Parts: sequence; C-alpha cells; structure tokens
Amino acid sequence: MVIGGNAMYHGAPILCALGAEYSGVDLVFPFIPPCHAQVARTYSLNFIIQTFAEDHLTSKDVKQILNFSNKADVVVIGPGLGKETDTLKAVKELLGEMQKPTVVDASALIYTNNLPDITVLTPHRGEFKELTGDNPTTKNVQKWARNLNATIICKGPQDIIADKDEIAINKTGNALMTVGGTGDVLGGFIAGLMAQKCKPFEACQIASNILGLAAEELAKEQNSLRAQELLEIIPKLLLNKPE
Repeated sequence: MVIGGNAMYHGAPILCALGAEYSGVDLVFPFIPPCHAQVARTYSLNFIIQTFAEDHLTSKDVKQILNFSNKADVVVIGPGLGKETDTLKAVKELLGEMQKPTVVDASALIYTNNLPDITVLTPHRGEFKELTGDNPTTKNVQKWARNLNATIICKGPQDIIADKDEIAINKTGNALMTVGGTGDVLGGFIAGLMAQKCKPFEACQIASNILGLAAEELAKEQNSLRAQELLEIIPKLLLNKPE
C-alpha cells in the first residue's frame, strides 16, 4: 500500500508503486488524491486505486487508510504528500496507529518516536540532518536507528544502511540517479521486497544495490536517465541479487 501524492505531485506515488510492482509483488494499493486516480490507473493493471477525501491527505482519511491497510503486507507513506499542516498531522496519526511494517519516505520523514513496530526510514543526507540535527555519518545513522528502533537507509553517493545491530554501505550507482523519482522507486522497491519476506535491513541492501546497478547499466549507453527507466532493469538484475 502506497500513501502519497497531493494536487501538485502525482508522479511520486506512482513511481513508488511501480517500484513495488517491479520487485515482484502481486497487487499494489496506491492511496492517492482523487484528482490523480485516473492517471495512476493507466500505469498498471495491478494497481487497486483508493483515494483521499480531498486532493491532499488529511485526518479525515486516517480511519479509512488504517482499515484498508489490513489488506496489505507492507505500507509506504510519504512520496509526494507535501507539507500541508493537516497532512503532517495525519501522518503523525497514521504512524502512531499503523500495525503494518512501514517504509517512511519524503514528506512523512518528520520527527516522532511513535513509529510502527517495524519501520524503515529513507532520508537522503539533507533530510537526515534536518530530521536528527546530526551529520549523516555511519556512526550517527546507526545511533538514530537504535534511538528510533528502526532501520535507516541514508541515501547519498554511498548509501548508509543501519539497524540496531548492523551497518552496510552500498557503493553502486552514479550521479545520474540524482534526477527526481529515483528515491520514490527505491522506497517502493524496499517495501516490495519486505512484502516478499525480506527483513528490512536485507531489503534495503538488495534494493539500493540493484537500483545502483541499474543506473550503471544505463550509463553505458546514455548520459541521462529517468526514474522509469530503472524499473525495466530491476527484474533482470533480481535474478542475480546479492546473497
């Protein structure tokens, strides 16, 4: 289940949902603004679209989303949600009550100790500094993984992945990945792997490694990329995923 989008941002939740689909999951439930529902339906026959009451997330949606999340194995919240005050209030309510493993991305990366029991946080380095006040070093990323009882993947030229017990560094990828949407694909990819029984730390390792390798493949033949192009390469690379 992907909770994302507002009137301005329609692409982020769609890319996130596609990241989950291309990881190998069965159905994806995008929960998005009604103004983007028809567009989202055109991207996949496996999307079961649900909509907010308005064109951005509000507290009016919380009960419906929590009830509907029972149909999902994993939830992603954040891509394209925006920073409206009532949206951030709804995010806090959802994070405090969600019973499903949850990947928290983008606009939903707000400071709260009240997180689901199984949580993955996906900040880039600037978001990590804004969220915690600390520089994004391996030591600090693991410190906050322990503080929040979560798995953190801190995205950057080298991704830092940490939970309370382990740290890993992903070195695949290149500067072409700085285009918009790659983080949305990554969040969905991680959630999709978790839905297929990968542990959060392992899902972050595999998803970041393979997405980076996909960018490296594209860089052999072109000097720019779109996030959508990474998706097509994911299934092939998953055949040889790292153990």
